[in-house]
Amino acid sequence: MSNVEIRIQKARAQAGQMRVLGAVLIPMLSAAIGLPLIGEIYLVSFEPAPWAAEVGVLSAILIKLLSYAPAIAAAVAVVMLQPVLVEYHEGRFVSDKASTAFQLAGISALAAFFLKLLIAPIAIALLGGASFSWRVEMLDIALMVFAASVMMIGGVLDAAVAALKAENDQIV
Repeated sequence: MSNVEIRIQKARAQAGQMRVLGAVLIPMLSAAIGLPLIGEIYLVSFEPAPWAAEVGVLSAILIKLLSYAPAIAAAVAVVMLQPVLVEYHEGRFVSDKASTAFQLAGISALAAFFLKLLIAPIAIALLGGASFSWRVEMLDIALMVFAASVMMIGGVLDAAVAALKAENDQIV
């Protein structure tokens, strides 16, 4: 077995391990976000705090949904990377499905960034939940770098797929 074949085997094995790890951790991630959200929606609906009673039940529910929206979008980005691991585990390192999944995950992470930084705080302030405060944290910068990197990898893979297809079409 050549060095290249060994490296391919290792990459496929690592992708398989990450796929299993994702299958275990994604439900935990969903529960970590979903269960507190359900609890908070229940509380503002049936046992509202003074602020929730002041803005009204519907506005309080929207405020809670908006406050969780960045975490939900970031979790969706993680879930969208699962098809990449499937493709890599099966040995298809340059595929249209993997490049599309990378690009969609990057867009979802970018949406999480903008939701956290601008959209949610402004919408919450407009709904009367809190005054608008713009805070940029290190995690926001990391999320932006992650989103940009994943989108770039998806674009590079897409270009590689197109180049391989053009090369194969020329041969045929």
